[in-house]
Amino acid sequence: MTEQRKQDPAAAVGVRPSSPESFQVETRELQLKIHCRGKTAALALEEVRLGLDEAKAQGRDPLIILEDLGFLQDSVATLIKGLCRGLVGYPGTVTFWESSGYTEAFLSVMEAAPES
Repeated sequence: MTEQRKQDPAAAVGVRPSSPESFQVETRELQLKIHCRGKTAALALEEVRLGLDEAKAQGRDPLIILEDLGFLQDSVATLIKGLCRGLVGYPGTVTFWESSGYTEAFLSVMEAAPES
């Protein structure tokens, strides 16, 4: 009588499951947190510019996280207009995230088709 053993498929091909310590994920995204509370649009834009330069130098796509955008000491519209000007010709994909809804509203208006 032969005995059949259940074998781990990974073990069958000589692959050992990796432990959490050895597991590495390569990410092409560089997270840039811009704390907007109490800052002027110009100061926040300078931080964005520096972050974009860093992401470009590393060959990674920037994810810009605008924290406390509703507490910007300056006009949010000024910041968004500056972002638009600063991103013209940027050689990669730039992603924005913020929780106030300001940028989503702006992008919705920009994407809306003009009425004829």
